[in-house]
Amino acid sequence: MNSDLQTERFIQSLTDHQGRLFVYLVSMLGDVHDARNVLQETNMELWRKSDQFIDGTDFAAWSRKIAHFKILAFLRDKKRDRHMFDEALINQLAQRPQSIDDDGELHVALRHCLAALPDRLRVLISGRYGSDHSIRHLAQRIGKSEAATKVTLSRVRKLLMGCIEKQLAAGS
Repeated sequence: MNSDLQTERFIQSLTDHQGRLFVYLVSMLGDVHDARNVLQETNMELWRKSDQFIDGTDFAAWSRKIAHFKILAFLRDKKRDRHMFDEALINQLAQRPQSIDDDGELHVALRHCLAALPDRLRVLISGRYGSDHSIRHLAQRIGKSEAATKVTLSRVRKLLMGCIEKQLAAGS
């Protein structure tokens, strides 16, 4: 097969899988902004390794594997930010089958689950991820210690993950 056709097919596969790859990154990192950054790094790596992809094999699995390594590199580089998911959790999440075909489903589930949270927890999540405030800032704002704030955020993330999984399971 000529290289122009291979390049065209690769670009088509890369384009077709952007939404699913982004959803995968958001589910692994828990933050849309970080996922966008890692998606850019992943896309650059996919392009650099495009000659290694075998046409006709599973592009989604191949691209997720590369994204997985980019996630680990990202986490290693951001290790000073202790509220990030650890490597063991990322590896565990990576083993879950990806059943989301459209990131719209994830967004709808997330909106539903956020709306179901008590106001104080929704404000805390919004402050951390919507406004990108530090743990220290949030702890001062709500009058709790940084450790207590981290624990609360961790519990809320787990609640949201469980709620999202239930919403997605109910929709399929």
